[in-house]
Amino acid sequence: MKAASKYVGALVLMMMPALCFAIDDPTAPLGYRAPATVKKQTTFRLPKLDAIMCSSEQYCSAILDGESVQQGQTIKGFSVSAIRENRVVLNRGNKRWSLTIFNEQVVQ
Repeated sequence: MKAASKYVGALVLMMMPALCFAIDDPTAPLGYRAPATVKKQTTFRLPKLDAIMCSSEQYCSAILDGESVQQGQTIKGFSVSAIRENRVVLNRGNKRWSLTIFNEQVVQ
């Protein structure tokens, strides 16, 4: 019986730190609620359109960030949905960007 009480006593002492953790911060001011976690929004840098090359009206390729791409390919997570003589259309998720050769404006 003595041995069992020693084990129970040792078990209680080992569990004591776990029982002492408070659910809330005991040093926080009264009525304080911790702010809700803010979801970090990831931003992606659009590739830079360097050039558009067309050998015919139906076949064009583009150079984005120094890489040659064609319609249907992907570059840095953006899919190239269309390449025309004056613009390249990129998609990522449910967003669409239209890049012109002179990037004064990016149409979203």
